[in-house]
Amino acid sequence: MQLLIMKQDTPPHYTGDIVNIRADGTPFNGQQPDYYVLVEVSGEPMTDFEGHNLAWEREIAFDVVASDPAQDGFRLRLYSATENTGAGAITKEEIDSYITAWGGTIVDYGANEVRFDITIYGALTSSAFWEIPTIAENVVFSELSYDSSTGVHRIQADYSALGNNPTYVERYVKRMGLTIVSHQDRVLTYDADRSVVRDAFEKDLKEKGKKRVAKRRYHVSEAVVDTIIVNGGTYTTDKAALLNYVIDKVAE
Repeated sequence: MQLLIMKQDTPPHYTGDIVNIRADGTPFNGQQPDYYVLVEVSGEPMTDFEGHNLAWEREIAFDVVASDPAQDGFRLRLYSATENTGAGAITKEEIDSYITAWGGTIVDYGANEVRFDITIYGALTSSAFWEIPTIAENVVFSELSYDSSTGVHRIQADYSALGNNPTYVERYVKRMGLTIVSHQDRVLTYDADRSVVRDAFEKDLKEKGKKRVAKRRYHVSEAVVDTIIVNGGTYTTDKAALLNYVIDKVAE
């Protein structure tokens, strides 16, 4: 296995960035030595370093600050796990519409974080949860009951305003992991556990919160690059030694 590593800063790459992982014996010639140094770990499969040449994507997480069991409501803190670079911080502009789409109400902004209130029922009837705007906009939702001990909401959805096939919303409800209780004349009754909201929220947050922080996530120090240059631009080592020099930018 071979690693091609940046020899100097060439934005969006920087000295030490791992830019390519290749098979043993791949020629290191042409213009490659002008831009890269080469590290070879003979006999090791490329899969052992799978992902080490990928970009660094921002990760957004959340935690619960407070809860209201009677209303099944929560105050959440949303934050970026990559704020140390600056480029990975969340901003008011990008997060406002996201929280509103989930039926949330923003309480406060801080450095790289936002706190907001949200109810499970509000999220269950939000445009973000349903993904398809015509459902959230044209369906009339009613909460029939809520069991605080189980976290299950029984909801009625009247979608008579939609011109779709009568089973259209029913199929979608099943896809969302909700439990159908009854269905008559475009009025659908179903049970929804709060865990369904959490799963959908986390999935949506992971997808929409992505933002490239750096072209490459893993690198080695400039000192290591200099040592390889002194060695002629190539270096052979073993897997354990190489892993000691590989740096994850997230942990810096």
